[in-house]
Amino acid sequence: MVAARSRTDARSADDGIRLTVAAVAARLGVAAPTLRTWDRRYGLGPSGHTAGSHRRYNASDISRLETMRRLTLEGMAPADAARLATRGGLSAVDSIGARDGNGPQGRRVSSDADRPPGSDLDDGPTIEIVDPLSLAAAAVESDEGRVRRLVRRAAFGTSILGAWRTLVLPALQLLAGRDHADRPGHDPEFVLRAAMLAAVREFGSTTSGSSGDVLILAETAMHVEAHVLAGELSHRGLPTRVVRPRARTVADAVAVVHQRGMRMVVLLGEPDGAGEVAADVTASGEHVFVIAHSRTTADLPDVHRARTLAGAVHEIESLLSEAPHTGKQAEDG
Repeated sequence: MVAARSRTDARSADDGIRLTVAAVAARLGVAAPTLRTWDRRYGLGPSGHTAGSHRRYNASDISRLETMRRLTLEGMAPADAARLATRGGLSAVDSIGARDGNGPQGRRVSSDADRPPGSDLDDGPTIEIVDPLSLAAAAVESDEGRVRRLVRRAAFGTSILGAWRTLVLPALQLLAGRDHADRPGHDPEFVLRAAMLAAVREFGSTTSGSSGDVLILAETAMHVEAHVLAGELSHRGLPTRVVRPRARTVADAVAVVHQRGMRMVVLLGEPDGAGEVAADVTASGEHVFVIAHSRTTADLPDVHRARTLAGAVHEIESLLSEAPHTGKQAEDG
């Protein structure tokens, strides 16, 4: 007998992420008739299906099917896998101990030899689909442990910037397309951004203190991107700091550059006072780097520019490697 869905699961059906049978089948690497069989035999179908409408799977449905697929690949009988999938979802699988290997459209990223020292990448199944849809579904469910695990694995498998570009940002874009209000206490976008910041803390440089080579000023809407860039640069050996939104005046930001011996200021988007900061810093001989379109710095000479974070990383590395640091380096305190 299939366990009845809870009222919480029923509410989850209204959270906006929905896929057709064909889309889910392609994502899991199974035939569409297999999904229909799982629906008929085990109740693993679209929970929001209504007569006369197309069959669409929501975030909870997809999570259960991922569990079902994972367990059957490991050799578990379909009936037993279905009971685990409907009863406990991913949490029921965590206690089983998945084998190393490649899941459908997933990556094997957490063998003992692959894990960085002190990493807790093994806090969950080794085989796990790491893609924007899985991440968005976990965020909708407010499964913070799974969200952090997916982001952490992506950062370890690629880079901090790679995890942002290929996983977190596309997941945020999926969530932005939802037209449903969230339940009290559920904020999928916040969960994703918090997980990204956690990955930056873990995989960025471990250097402490307040001095550095690069200072980033970002508009408020791009504050997480600023931390992603800072983490990537720090990981590459360029200590970087991020100015908190609205925490400083223009004069304060300029003072930080001079007092801390910063070699470059990066303006991300259109932060307040960008033009004044750029003019002052370039007049003092330090580099100014502008990312994205910026009206306030369009006419300033000697300003380096890039349209994307990825392009900026390589340009910043090149610029600072060509210009030895001759400024005063403040002591950490």
